[in-house]
Amino acid sequence: MKRNMNRTRGYDGYSGGTRAAAFDAAGAAGFAFLTGQLELIDTDLVEPLQAVTHPRDITVETGGGFPQFLSAWASNYGTTGTQFYGLQGTNNTELPEAQADIQKGFWDTYIWAMGMTITWVDLQRMEFAARTGQAPPFSLQELYENSIETNWVKALDFVVYAGFLGGAALVNNPNIPELTVPAGGSGSSTWAKKTPQEILTDVNTALNQTMINSGFAANEGMADRALIPYSQFATLTQPIAIGGVPVAMSTIDYIEKYCVASHHGVAFKINSLPNPWISGQGTGNTNPVGQTGNGLDRGVYYKNSKKSLYLKIPQVSTKAMTVPTTRAGVGYETAYVGCIGQVIFKRTTTSVYEDGI
Repeated sequence: MKRNMNRTRGYDGYSGGTRAAAFDAAGAAGFAFLTGQLELIDTDLVEPLQAVTHPRDITVETGGGFPQFLSAWASNYGTTGTQFYGLQGTNNTELPEAQADIQKGFWDTYIWAMGMTITWVDLQRMEFAARTGQAPPFSLQELYENSIETNWVKALDFVVYAGFLGGAALVNNPNIPELTVPAGGSGSSTWAKKTPQEILTDVNTALNQTMINSGFAANEGMADRALIPYSQFATLTQPIAIGGVPVAMSTIDYIEKYCVASHHGVAFKINSLPNPWISGQGTGNTNPVGQTGNGLDRGVYYKNSKKSLYLKIPQVSTKAMTVPTTRAGVGYETAYVGCIGQVIFKRTTTSVYEDGI
């Protein structure tokens, strides 16, 4: 039998002539078997970065199931007569009558739901990869669960700051008084063009207003928290100079230490808030609730206490059911459900908005 002298390498897949390697498909490089040995996989899965701030900015309470509304009671006190304090003089025989008024407030709740589908084919692929020693450093279940948890906490942020279906939230409650900051020595009201002392005056104005609106009850009535956009917060982190002399503190340190709240024994704190939640939400905003405004930048002052406002989550995100499905191929579908309440403002007098910062 005559031998084929063109065949110089093993495997019948080599046909000689135009091909110089085994198999019909060309390899990536020589010594291809080393590729798997030279590759070192970093098993740390890179996930999207995100900011979730509502646990820092508001008291959160859970439990209650799936109610349609949330409610709370409030009382008002008063007296009749011309001498409502009840003081009696020599010519006064009037006896004022005490009065009490009970009110009930209602807040909406919102159903939250999200699902995930994992196909049977994808599960088989993952299982085969694990059997052959090439298992990925994650599971499909874990990936989808992380995605759902991310959506859940972002939904909570949305309800807290922007509100849903017209419901008032932390930065856009129409029942909270609005102040407009005056212009400083530069002719501008923005904090970027004001001195630290002028910014402190703006802050004290807002803090005093919450105390005045709350019957001068400093401890429970004065705001202890301010939320401002990232851009204004960056301005406050700059070192300050008083009388031209540099001081070893930033503007934010100076304000938190010397503001009127501090002198009333109230620990006042300024926090930054992502711009989409707060920028442009001030006076002049014409966008619907839940959308970024076109008005002035706003500072939000409030008492971070359940006695004033809080977030009620009747039902945290929970796995509701898992069922077979053929909607996206053979597999199974899992539904997660929760219930989120509207931000409950029990005392709007402890809050104030300051626009134009």
